Amino acid sequence: MWQDYEASYRTAIQDSKFLAWRESGARRKAQNIVQVCQGIEATSLVEIGCGTGAVLRVLQAMGFAQMYCCIDLSFSAVGFAARSCRDFTPWAVVGRADALPFPDGEFSVAVLSHVIEHLEDPLSALREASRVARFVVVEVPTEKVLLNFLKRKIFFRPYASMAEAGHVQFWSPASIARFLTQEADMEILNRGVDLLDDDGDSIGASEGAKSTVKRTLRSALPGSLYSRLLTTHAVFLCRR
Repeated sequence: MWQDYEASYRTAIQDSKFLAWRESGARRKAQNIVQVCQGIEATSLVEIGCGTGAVLRVLQAMGFAQMYCCIDLSFSAVGFAARSCRDFTPWAVVGRADALPFPDGEFSVAVLSHVIEHLEDPLSALREASRVARFVVVEVPTEKVLLNFLKRKIFFRPYASMAEAGHVQFWSPASIARFLTQEADMEILNRGVDLLDDDGDSIGASEGAKSTVKRTLRSALPGSLYSRLLTTHAVFLCRR
């Protein structure tokens, strides 16, 4: 579905189930952003790849920053975000993550929450984010884990997120940190891990044996070990 983002968003924003899922996920993503940004002053924020603007709305309700701006590749997504965030977002812009239409140092914080795994050239997006903002928050799913390795090697199953979400980049907890520091030449100032809840990152998720197993493992294992076995979300506060 998520290969043509404009076509996908044009349909998705008419789906109340999709919008409810985005709102639910936005609460976790906003909490992750606030957590890794503790100790820095966020006077202005730009969300790159804002989608429906759900994360911005939660951050604004939490009083995270004083000014908010957003940008997305999809006209339909930006239109929805502009309408839903019009009371506090002066700019909602259509544009590419690797060619941001903002001056150097325009913002305190740039947020790339579940964006760079969709990009063929994530390095350019990170360079642009660090050009326009002093701090950059990056959150990605860590999908190079033992369970997915076994699925691919034994059952020859590709990453489910390739078809379901349009992911083209895949990382482990360790490899995303190396990517940020060695390839993107960024300094990691803070980091966090979100162990997720019962497939809550998937639209239409339901209770079942898999959820029971995940709950059991989350309660029994240290987070560092759990994140090597199953997909989690890694969150970083960075700067160039």
